[in-house]
Amino acid sequence: MKTKLNVLVVTDGTDSVHGLAAGIAGELKENHVVILGGLDFSATDLLPADLCFFGCDEVKPASFSGLEDVLRHINLAGRSGGIFTAGSEKNTAYLRGLVQDSELDIGAEDFVGEKGGDLKSWVQEVLHRS
Repeated sequence: MKTKLNVLVVTDGTDSVHGLAAGIAGELKENHVVILGGLDFSATDLLPADLCFFGCDEVKPASFSGLEDVLRHINLAGRSGGIFTAGSEKNTAYLRGLVQDSELDIGAEDFVGEKGGDLKSWVQEVLHRS
């Protein structure tokens, strides 16, 4: 029997990014997936997470202020994750900087929606790193 992962997806709450988050959840439906907007996120949401995804559609969204603080002070070494946006690479560069101090393993390429990548393949790549 395959072990179910606890997957956390945190978004800025925009419709386009929430749509990608729903697509990620659909690809990971055999796992326990929680999608939270940045305003609904709390530090304890990270504790059970085996795999984390972070997505935004603008650099430094106001809804991520709490998330920024938590990721500066938590150690997620040994956990994998993914960075995604419906917009441009400047958004994913911001997110990579955001998770850098936490030591979350973001080894897969970022998913940038405006490049038109294959979300299913990307999610599988991130999943196989976990």
